[in-house]
Amino acid sequence: MRKIIVLSLLALSAAMSVAAEVELLFFYVQGCSVCAPMKEFLDELSKRYPDLRIIPYETALSPKNYRLMVQLADAYGLEDVEVPVVFVGDLGVWGPGAQNELLIEEEVQRCIEEGCSSPLERLDEGRWLPVLNPLETAALIIFAAWVIYLFFGR
Repeated sequence: MRKIIVLSLLALSAAMSVAAEVELLFFYVQGCSVCAPMKEFLDELSKRYPDLRIIPYETALSPKNYRLMVQLADAYGLEDVEVPVVFVGDLGVWGPGAQNELLIEEEVQRCIEEGCSSPLERLDEGRWLPVLNPLETAALIIFAAWVIYLFFGR
């Protein structure tokens, strides 16, 4: 019986000493000149904080990822977002710069110490937004121009 209690206490203490993983969502466009410095910063940040898990989302060619970014931005109260966009803990920021990098690192530290839920859990807090990504918008415009040409261009 003592062995079971001792083993249980050891397992419990080991589980409590494991820091919670912090989830950071990074939205970017491949080849984006302002996204590259943010990606480099996040790579360095992940080296300093092994409990940080960065989940990248490319938005230019993925309507699903673009809609996710816009829905999260709404849930976090951000307006008119442009890549790069980062969500972690209670923080949502867009754009490059030292100020955003400082805010991100502070929030990562807070989340490691206090624990934070995944930013994806905030999706229910935002409104439903009908959103098209830039690729879908371009395709829709081309299709509309083609239809107008067919009916009125002759």
